[in-house]
Amino acid sequence: MDTSHVSGTSTGCEPVVEDEERRRLLWLMAEYFRTLGASDIKARLPGFVPPPVLSGTIEDHRPDFTCRQSDGNRTPVIVEVVTPSQVEDPNEDNRWSLLASAARLYNAELHFVVPKWTPMGAIDTLLKRRLARLELTANRVWTV
Repeated sequence: MDTSHVSGTSTGCEPVVEDEERRRLLWLMAEYFRTLGASDIKARLPGFVPPPVLSGTIEDHRPDFTCRQSDGNRTPVIVEVVTPSQVEDPNEDNRWSLLASAARLYNAELHFVVPKWTPMGAIDTLLKRRLARLELTANRVWTV
C-alpha cells in the first residue's frame, strides 16, 4: 500500500515530509549530496526511498535524509531539516536526541539544515544554542 501521499499529524515517522519549507530544503540537500557522489541516498521526498524509522525509548522517528559520503570510509550522514517553528519547539528534543544517538551508534555525521533567512532572522545560532543546552553535538549546521 502506498502511503506516501498520506498527511495528518506529523509524527516524524511519515515517509514523505509534508511541510513545503522543509521539503524545499530537503530537495536542496539531496541534490547537493548526489552531486558530491554520495551513495545509498534515502530521503523523505517523493521519488526517494525513505530512511528507516529509528526506534526510541519514548518515540520512534524517521530521519529526514541519510546517505553515505563518497570518502574512503563511506561515512554515513544523518540530515535533519529545521524550520523557524521547530527551532524552539520542545517537542523536537526527543527527535534530535534520538538522531544524535543513532549518529553515535552508526559512527555517522549528524547535520542540521536551516533556512539562511527567516522572518525571525537567522536561526542557526538559536539552533546551536538549543543543541548545546540538550548536550547534543552536530557535525555541521548548514544555512541554505
